[in-house]
Amino acid sequence: MVAIEIDPLQLRKLDRTFGYFNKNVPKVLSMSINRALNKGRTEVRREIRKEYVIKQKDIPIAVYGATPTHLGGKIELRDTMMDLNKFKVTPRSVQRWRGRRPIHAQVRVHGGGNISYAFMTRLRYPGPYKRVGPERLPIKKLLSISAPIMASQPKVGPVANKAMGDTLAKEIDRHIKRVMSSAGGHHL
Repeated sequence: MVAIEIDPLQLRKLDRTFGYFNKNVPKVLSMSINRALNKGRTEVRREIRKEYVIKQKDIPIAVYGATPTHLGGKIELRDTMMDLNKFKVTPRSVQRWRGRRPIHAQVRVHGGGNISYAFMTRLRYPGPYKRVGPERLPIKKLLSISAPIMASQPKVGPVANKAMGDTLAKEIDRHIKRVMSSAGGHHL
């Protein structure tokens, strides 16, 4: 989880600097925080995709944004094991028993291998499955790693934090200039 928090001392400094712009400071900060959080989400997804073979839409990430009354936000990755079929799995469809190829799965960019005794199904939740015992049933769905484990790689966190910090600073400056120009000539 990556979180953005505003230091109360910085908030008081902005409050003193703006004086009569008091009502706009929380609004400016909340818009800036939300833009930084969205940039952070994009960077987390981009960095995960450099290490893992997964589509951006399949990375379970949620952004909880800031409001003028609550100046805080966070990016949260769902902590559940992901289905193996979210990654690169071949063949993608059910095969006949004769001439059947083994299931090949690739989770990391430079990895992958065959999964012995795995098979694809047309069940409600399609994907690779494996039998639990010698009987026909039960079967279990094959899972891979979770999104927080992917995001905990050393290359992912620092890049996302830097991008969010840079975006937050730029957005605060941009919104301050916009509010100042709309105030009708009041300059500091």
